[in-house]
Amino acid sequence: MRKRRKYYNSKGFLFAALLTIFLVSGYFLFSNKTFQYCSNENYLLGIHDSLPIIEINYNNYRNDILEEITIKLNKETCCKKNEFLLKLSTNEMVNVTLFNYCRSCGVICGEYSFTRVLINRDNLALVNERPIASDSLANYIYEFLKKSDSDYNYVENCMLDWDLTTNKESIEQAFIDIKKGYQLYYEEIALQKFGKPICELTQKETEAIKREESSIYLGVGNRISEPPPPPPIQ
Repeated sequence: MRKRRKYYNSKGFLFAALLTIFLVSGYFLFSNKTFQYCSNENYLLGIHDSLPIIEINYNNYRNDILEEITIKLNKETCCKKNEFLLKLSTNEMVNVTLFNYCRSCGVICGEYSFTRVLINRDNLALVNERPIASDSLANYIYEFLKKSDSDYNYVENCMLDWDLTTNKESIEQAFIDIKKGYQLYYEEIALQKFGKPICELTQKETEAIKREESSIYLGVGNRISEPPPPPPIQ
């Protein structure tokens, strides 16, 4: 009887592993199509009706973007975490967080570890300063999220930044790809823990797999290092 139980457990694990591979492969195969998120996925990805929805002009200077966000949120953003939904040109919503580091802030946004994503002026993606293929960003984030908190490369949050002349389409695709990375991570966790896709989970099961944060931090609010003081006059 004990051997039979072990056999079925192994069989169940193999089924879950194969299903995970199938879903992940299928997700990337159809990644260019509009993806409709179910209510469980929206909950896990932080898409809530209670959050304000804004659009921003990505190709402005840093201070102009921060001022635009402050005006549209209609509140002071300095030295505070500001969570909202960013509306993309495709009408897709992405949960983002801005920590607007102002000169008056006593501390920096350094309580979290970040995987830093930069879309440079050539519209190329760099993750932690290393170039990657733009179409692999979602999988890259997905792999980072799976690391344990004891791993040196463990990541708690993602921070997205871009250059002044980066194409709008490339910036928004990066937001979508990071969101996909989180979705793939949750899909695998749902299969591992409960043996079913996210959209079939109960409310209690969905809450059990939610990370503390699934937000994308905006690099535009990150602290900019001050230039060193000039040398003393001899």
